[in-house]
Amino acid sequence: MNERKRMTCENDKKCTLHILSLEDSPMDADLIKEYLLENFGSEIQINTVANEEDFISAISKDKFDLILSDFRLPGFDGFQALEHAKSMCSFTPFICVSGVIIGEVAASELLKQGATDYVSKENLGRLKQSIERALKELKETEEKEKRAAELIIVNKELAIKNKELALKNKELAIKNKELALKNKEISYISYHDFLTGLYNRTYFEEAKLRLDTPRQLPISIIMGDINGLKLINDGFGHSKGDGVLIEVAKILKNCCRKEDIISKIGGDEFGILLPKTDSQSAQQICNRIYDTCKGFVLNGSSIYPSISLGHATKNIETEMMDGIFMAAEEAMYRHKLLESRSAHSSILASIKAIMFEKSQETEEHAARMVQLSKSIGLAMSLSEDQLNELELSATLHDIGKMGVDSKILSKLGKLSDEEWVEMRKHPEVGFRIAQATSELIPIADYILCHHERWDGKGYPQGLIGEQIPLLSRIVAIADSFDAMTNDRTYRSAMTKGEAIEEIRRNSGTQFDPDISQLFLNIISEELTIDKLKEAEVEY
Repeated sequence: MNERKRMTCENDKKCTLHILSLEDSPMDADLIKEYLLENFGSEIQINTVANEEDFISAISKDKFDLILSDFRLPGFDGFQALEHAKSMCSFTPFICVSGVIIGEVAASELLKQGATDYVSKENLGRLKQSIERALKELKETEEKEKRAAELIIVNKELAIKNKELALKNKELAIKNKELALKNKEISYISYHDFLTGLYNRTYFEEAKLRLDTPRQLPISIIMGDINGLKLINDGFGHSKGDGVLIEVAKILKNCCRKEDIISKIGGDEFGILLPKTDSQSAQQICNRIYDTCKGFVLNGSSIYPSISLGHATKNIETEMMDGIFMAAEEAMYRHKLLESRSAHSSILASIKAIMFEKSQETEEHAARMVQLSKSIGLAMSLSEDQLNELELSATLHDIGKMGVDSKILSKLGKLSDEEWVEMRKHPEVGFRIAQATSELIPIADYILCHHERWDGKGYPQGLIGEQIPLLSRIVAIADSFDAMTNDRTYRSAMTKGEAIEEIRRNSGTQFDPDISQLFLNIISEELTIDKLKEAEVEY
């Protein structure tokens, strides 16, 4: 149904009939209005316009139930008025009410072009009948269109439903097949770790109960915990950590027997149930795992899998499996403490290897940094612990460059402002990597502060003077001297004499003045010794 309100509305209630009268003669306009009010009374609302502009404005802004239009109008005629009406409100009945006889040809043409009726002002009494017939026809047309539209919708719905019904059997067959596969998949997911493919904690606990029978005795449990996984995840990304978990899972599978139940029971923890296995055999399996890890390197990286293991065995029926599980876990933690030094070395070796691979730093640079830094540390009478931390800081001070795009690190020309922003992030990245493992926590602040300046113009914190950790101040001088005296991608090396002058010039601004002077004395002394040796050779 058209959106306009008609004379007859829902529940057969009478509604206001809204009529637009296009009439340039005020007298005729009043005559038509009087006629309409006489015949339709309070049920009618009349708007009168006298020219083309007002007519177009009216039908574009308001909705009318009926348009009455004179034929001869200032500057245009009934045909043009009809054309405007049909283009802007095509469903509104249009009755031409003319004071002149337009002739049968014109009247016929009006009706042909879409006018509802033609009424002469001389025969105005016919207008009521014409209006009522026009509105009745419109209502019937709208109802027919509504029924036709509803029928089309119903037919479309039926066609869709028939199509749906035709597909349902096929879909049901597919769904039944999918359901069977999903049930199988759910069953697998319920009992397996999605990353490694090993059994999960749920399956491990159920298997532990199922195997707790006399015929499985002796039954052993091995507990394992990966060393340094948090460091690998936080420092090098979870994809690298996932790679370690996957490879450790492969090692466990290869080192165990088919009947053994290998499970990933935590983020970095594994549990292995060994039916009909005594303590000695369990230890042999642990040894195989250790030996494989020691000789194993992940494909495409230098992170070495390192795992701590512990085992315990149930020999008699009265022993509780939960107690055996706890005993194996305690043995694993004891072993983890005992091998912490070797695990520490393994983790540091992995970090160094990755740093040299990804950050454009070389082992030669690290060795020179250690030598330069330790010569300063020894001259300052640092303690043994400080010297050890200084050596580690000198080696790993640029570990954060692993997080910088390699294109920036290897760029030959000057870095852009955006590239410098990225480059300046590496002390903070290095700090987070160091904080991720207990082995490197003591040097985390030294890594964070090795680009701070004595005058407070450094980064990332803008520390000034002795706010900067002592070891960071030492590393800053050693790093600058080594950088200046060795070739870089963006420039050639300076001579040692030129580098000494640069250190001297920046003493008290970029560098700690006391450490700078001490370092210059050491380097100058080394240069003097080198010259004496050269003179002896020439002599």
